[in-house]
Amino acid sequence: MPMPARTAAEHFIQQTFPHCDVAFLGGSGAQKELTKHSDLDIVILDSTQPSAFYQCFFAFGWNIETFVYHRVSLSMAFATSCFEGIPSILRMCAEGMVLKDDGSATAIQAEAQERTRQVPSLWADEKHQEMRFMITDLLGDLNDSTCDKEKIFVAYKLFALVSEFVLRANGYWIGQGKWMYRSLLHFDPDFCDRYLEFFRHFMKTGEYKPFYTLIEEVLEQHGGRLFAGGYQKPL
Repeated sequence: MPMPARTAAEHFIQQTFPHCDVAFLGGSGAQKELTKHSDLDIVILDSTQPSAFYQCFFAFGWNIETFVYHRVSLSMAFATSCFEGIPSILRMCAEGMVLKDDGSATAIQAEAQERTRQVPSLWADEKHQEMRFMITDLLGDLNDSTCDKEKIFVAYKLFALVSEFVLRANGYWIGQGKWMYRSLLHFDPDFCDRYLEFFRHFMKTGEYKPFYTLIEEVLEQHGGRLFAGGYQKPL
């Protein structure tokens, strides 16, 4: 039986990053939503390290993921989160338990909390057009393919792209894995339920039209299909 998450995280910091300035325990460890398969996610500010890095460990009975920064690189990570619309590092700091503090943890958490309350950076027109083009193209593949197995792969690609498109086009944060579902649910529970229902229906029955039609509705709300004349990229 591993030791309690916070205790293990504190021992880990003392043993592995004894000279760090600030450390936060984020993720499910901070939210007390741990399962037997959970990792401990720790954001570390350590001016003694030569560069920022990500590294995994196993210690004190836990899988531990570390995100190690300097003050400048942490600020850059915050900015990147806002640009990409993925607030993972922001959330870990904003909602995390303070494991070590040189006096700056409160200010770091306040900045992270303020950024997560704001909308992420809006897409440039070129990115918006690129996503419309890609979804349009994949809808064509889904409708035209005569191979059921091909349709499955196309649908999986569409499922991920449209999830991102819906959220970012409406000014919402996105996520990875379980966080994409949580983000869609936060954005619009009804849409989230229908989207999952229609995707599951296709996977079970091979009938793709409800899934296809819902994606068409999404495109219509954001300029419609796009193939010729609007989107260009360098080769």
